[in-house]
Amino acid sequence: MRYIACLVLCFLPVSGFSPTNTTTKTPFYRPPKVHTPSGLESGGPVVVNAASYEPGVSPGTLATVFGQNLSDVSGVVVAAGNPLPRQLAGVSVLVNGIPAPIFSVAYANGEDQISFQVPFEVATGPNAAEVQVLLHNFQVADVFTDSFTEDPGIFMYNGNYAIAVLASNYSLISPDNPALPGDVIILYATGLGPVTVDVPDGYAAPSDPLAYTADPSQVFIDGEACKVYFSGLAPGFVGLYQINLRVPDDAPIGNLDIQIQTPYASSGLAKLPVD
Repeated sequence: MRYIACLVLCFLPVSGFSPTNTTTKTPFYRPPKVHTPSGLESGGPVVVNAASYEPGVSPGTLATVFGQNLSDVSGVVVAAGNPLPRQLAGVSVLVNGIPAPIFSVAYANGEDQISFQVPFEVATGPNAAEVQVLLHNFQVADVFTDSFTEDPGIFMYNGNYAIAVLASNYSLISPDNPALPGDVIILYATGLGPVTVDVPDGYAAPSDPLAYTADPSQVFIDGEACKVYFSGLAPGFVGLYQINLRVPDDAPIGNLDIQIQTPYASSGLAKLPVD
């Protein structure tokens, strides 16, 4: 099981702060990719987008390291509190030497899974991010990976169902609780790029002011563009983005494809039940 999806569903909102961040980065975007092997399949640790599992990171957003012998955890340990810790269950992660806030450390299906927030200060570019994993202050992994300005990924559960809720009651959209044409829904993602408010690493995004994405995000359901009301960091969460959108009035019935597009990058497809 991929534990970051559970974190999206289960984390309680906490308050955020807004300091100044003056880091300048060179824009860099993901070329088309195919299947990404896990740590076991690749023969070594891999660092991926926490939603899409494509290799690489994006500053300020959520990533996961998969590999073996990265922790001594036998189940799952989830962080609590605000801000998130820089060490959890004896594990710490450095990205270009910057301590990264950690969401969880887990062991499942024969490999370790460490989910963390990529520090906002990290540079972008090919192989621009060095990710080091330390266990009890001893290095157990050192991976260089691409760092993307934007790298949209939709969080999913039960295979490929998008993690999205009805805006009217915040209930999870599922085959047993589908969205209806015309419903306003909230879609959860990561990797939507820079935002209009500076938020410190490990702290939750604020609700006043809202942290809007610098580039507009568009959502397509069954290939049709949706009306987007908000695209930005989800208030009360760390490194998590949300898009508030309206399901097209003429959307057909079924498990429909849903995809995020920014001016420079696109997510993979997920499924959204509509009835």
